[in-house]
Amino acid sequence: MTRPRCALPPTGKAAEAAARSTTAVPRLVTDRLVLRAPDLTDLPLWTTICTGPEGAMVGGPMTEQEAWESFCVYTAGWLLHGHGLWALDRREDAELLGFVMLGLEWDDQEPELGWMLAPGARGQGYASEAAKAARDHGLKLLGPGACVSYVDPLNTASSRLAKRIGGARDAAAEAAFFGSVEIWRHGERV
Repeated sequence: MTRPRCALPPTGKAAEAAARSTTAVPRLVTDRLVLRAPDLTDLPLWTTICTGPEGAMVGGPMTEQEAWESFCVYTAGWLLHGHGLWALDRREDAELLGFVMLGLEWDDQEPELGWMLAPGARGQGYASEAAKAARDHGLKLLGPGACVSYVDPLNTASSRLAKRIGGARDAAAEAAFFGSVEIWRHGERV
């Protein structure tokens, strides 16, 4: 199937305008990663993650259109909320490894710190490294305790990661939230 027009990178003056807009997104550099503004060349990996079996842990699996809409929501967060989606590149070779976000979806009660990595990038500490950088940026921006990670109870790897980076389960927030979800609060003990 050919990609729809909305999923194709712009060209000419439109590409120049899009590139200029990415300068507003904070670029975070860690020991092994660069967290940068996402662009349409990142959409295929996002779509693969969201439409595949692991997509069930992030509200899916999604259709390609739903993955596009989700990508747009998190990317637009930079303009609407001052935080959003970062693409994760490995510093040594600029390979796209996945994504980390500090964003808001429709039903989120608080800004969410989330992460999604390509299957081949998992288990190497990249998610922890990226999540810590995004968390630290979010805490400076929003204040202590102002961001959470919403984790599917079946996603034990994400639960372990949320705990490893200093998150604490917030039982009161979980009780007030619709559905079954773990809520890990960052930057303040509950």
